Amino acid sequence: MKYFYHILISVVTFAGLASCAPESDKEMVCKYTCDFEGAYWDSLVDPSPNGDNLVNGTIPSGWYDEHSDLAGEVSQPFPGYWEGVALSNHCSVDCKNDGEPNDQLFAYVESAYSGKNFIICNAFMNSPFVYFPNKRSYIESMQIALTTYSYNTALNGNHIARPLADNQSIWVEAVGYTIENGKEEAGGVVKFYLYKNGKPTITGWEKISFATMSRADKIVFNIKWDGGGDYVPHPAYFAIDDIVVVRQEKQEL
Repeated sequence: MKYFYHILISVVTFAGLASCAPESDKEMVCKYTCDFEGAYWDSLVDPSPNGDNLVNGTIPSGWYDEHSDLAGEVSQPFPGYWEGVALSNHCSVDCKNDGEPNDQLFAYVESAYSGKNFIICNAFMNSPFVYFPNKRSYIESMQIALTTYSYNTALNGNHIARPLADNQSIWVEAVGYTIENGKEEAGGVVKFYLYKNGKPTITGWEKISFATMSRADKIVFNIKWDGGGDYVPHPAYFAIDDIVVVRQEKQEL
């Protein structure tokens, strides 16, 4: 399998948490928790919660954890805007001061699930994704949270979007893809709600199981709603922390 990404990627030097158990004489099952902690990850956090450094090129446009083989990237659909999966350590439950359109990197929590860092998914024009460039793997679970900007807009609205109506819901459909010879084939789907019937469904961090998804090379996060049309007229953001990756490894004899 060949999988090329023509982006600037900074490579991790800090290994995530891992545990392995023998499955047979030749293979073992290993779990890796990508928790986005350490000096490498700190260097990828935009100190500005509005993502200024993501769009001016100060921060690398991609990240990679060589321990779990998990990677992500940020792109610019056009100048001055970003989308994808970006590192953050900005947390706030103060919607009045930190819930406006420029406050894109705030998670609506008191702190990261573990440590201080996490990632923000932004589906501005295209669906964000994470991928395994070298080793097809399972994702067992991840921690999900709302963002302050999304939460404030859903409940109170702003000059860009109206608050959600009582009959409107927003959810994420995470789709696993295998890639062979450049061809992507969709596999399992994991669905979880961010808002249901106009109300948030997540408080703080919530663990989402990916047990129904088979091994994948790429996981795409599609944000959907039931308000009509393909475009979601609402801030398409959510936060992720502690991604647990499961993979079979050969035992060293």
